[in-house]
Amino acid sequence: MKEIYQKIWELAKPYYEKGRPMDIDHIEWMIEDALLVCQKENLEDSLLLPLVILHDVGYAEVPKDNPYNLDLRKAHMEAGAKIAKKILEKVDYPANKVEKIVYYVSVHDNWALGDKSVYENNPILAVFSELDFIWMATPKGFAALMEMLNKNKQEMFEYVRSRPEEEKILFSTKTTKRLYESYLNGRKKELN
Repeated sequence: MKEIYQKIWELAKPYYEKGRPMDIDHIEWMIEDALLVCQKENLEDSLLLPLVILHDVGYAEVPKDNPYNLDLRKAHMEAGAKIAKKILEKVDYPANKVEKIVYYVSVHDNWALGDKSVYENNPILAVFSELDFIWMATPKGFAALMEMLNKNKQEMFEYVRSRPEEEKILFSTKTTKRLYESYLNGRKKELN
């Protein structure tokens, strides 16, 4: 990981420590797979990596509640955008990129609010959204959400498996589609 992203992560981590219990694992996994997607799909990481690192910092500033609560989702995006701006300016990130990343943080969960238009024709937000979704199928994400949603392994597997159709996730890259299928197959094997 580039030094600048490491600096951003070091500044973001204290916020994640105040946020949801699963967030540090979520971000560390997402960083690794985002780097892989950037490499395999020849995507520019200067927008995607800061977005990945900063997208959920806002949970440190909102009440502890069910993150599926839509008001909480809105609030964490608003708080997260302010924190992201502060962190990016502290590391002297290029101003034109700060503006985009802050905007991306402020809308990253808009799909949950019924607005998917922000992801259309935007490869960075599309890949980000796919990675954020794929987290549910990873070993740690699956376990964290299983506990949060109070589901057993079979129920959680069905929940994760049915989500792409329900949310109309049409993977924008071969790499994100393969990652999802691979993680989902891993959870399926654990059921047997």
